[in-house]
Amino acid sequence: MWSPEDNQDLLRRCFQALAPEGRLVIQDFVLESDKTAPRQAALFALNMLTGAAAGSTYSVDEYRTWMSAAGFQEVRQIRLPGTSSLMLGTRAQSCAHLSE
Repeated sequence: MWSPEDNQDLLRRCFQALAPEGRLVIQDFVLESDKTAPRQAALFALNMLTGAAAGSTYSVDEYRTWMSAAGFQEVRQIRLPGTSSLMLGTRAQSCAHLSE
């Protein structure tokens, strides 16, 4: 339900709050790169357009980009049975270079 900029900010704050080797797990309707599938996720994007000021449904590529930019490593998608997926990322054991 949030804009891309808000999502990026939230992911940065999640990264900062995690202990080294901590893991972020997001469950959402995650679209394929072309944003046309899975069908239920694409239809949910239309719902977000009518019901949220800035939100949408985002692609796996967008999640990977945002999570990597926030500092997460090993970013990956796990497809769940049904219409949603998990996006996972791990905070490295040593992140000193990110605070510079």
